[in-house]
Amino acid sequence: MLRLGIDLVEVDRVERLCRRFGREGLARLFTVRELEYAYSSSRLCHQRLAARLAAKEAFIKAWGGPVPFRKIEVAKREGVPVIEHAGLEYPLSLTHTRELAIAVTAWDSSGRGRGPQALLQDR
Repeated sequence: MLRLGIDLVEVDRVERLCRRFGREGLARLFTVRELEYAYSSSRLCHQRLAARLAAKEAFIKAWGGPVPFRKIEVAKREGVPVIEHAGLEYPLSLTHTRELAIAVTAWDSSGRGRGPQALLQDR
């Protein structure tokens, strides 16, 4: 069965979270690596965090049940974004503008436990 998740986050919402909770408060939602990447660009920081928040929400929708946000990490492999969870990588597509961030993830649930590399080899 195809597992599909999509989410849209307003960048202003994340900007308000940053002002309200600061970087330390955001550590409840994001991993250290995610925060380091986002804060490495003051111009893109809120967009990057919004995209990662959308990715986590999209993953939870595709997963079909609750997953703690800090157990989901958005990373890059050879310049391509992926979701890391429980030692596996899942495919991810991200895009953002100044106003919105969107994330989509999809995988075949029969491949759960094998990661997307094996799924791509099955084609």
